[in-house]
Amino acid sequence: MQKAEIHNRLKEQHQEFMSFLKSTDQAHLHQQKEGKWSALQNVEHLLKSIQVVNPALRKPSILLRSAFGKPNREARTYDELVRRYQEKLNHGAAKAPEQYQARPSEDLDATTLLAQYDQEVQRFLKFIEKVKDRKLDRTLLPHPLLGKLLMREVLYFMHYHTDHHFEAIKKSVA
Repeated sequence: MQKAEIHNRLKEQHQEFMSFLKSTDQAHLHQQKEGKWSALQNVEHLLKSIQVVNPALRKPSILLRSAFGKPNREARTYDELVRRYQEKLNHGAAKAPEQYQARPSEDLDATTLLAQYDQEVQRFLKFIEKVKDRKLDRTLLPHPLLGKLLMREVLYFMHYHTDHHFEAIKKSVA
């Protein structure tokens, strides 16, 4: 998938996601079903994830290469990355690491959380507009479950990860 397509998909996804959340009643945003996270807890988890990714994406390639090495393979496709992630989840690694865990829903303010998340996603989208395709395919970043990913794969993951949590949110507010 080319950079422009990734950007467009992420932008459209974000608009749909924010529209859904803003149109959902506050009480439903805090609602938890079957011991699963509330909508706001899912958003906080996504916020924590993107707050780690954004600064990493902006680091100079030379620093990232010295920390994580050079890629020795081509980028996986979106579908290959999703399949690999789902395999990891199916093998019992479904719990988010501690730093990505959400606080209790009653401790979360919807207005503040949604504004912070929107701001981080806007930074993310701005980065994608400016980054060179070359950097996406020549730079590795670590992922807590998937190991080292090419930067392009990180963008794929962020899209899939948001979709995954969007589906959970829809179930939690239904």
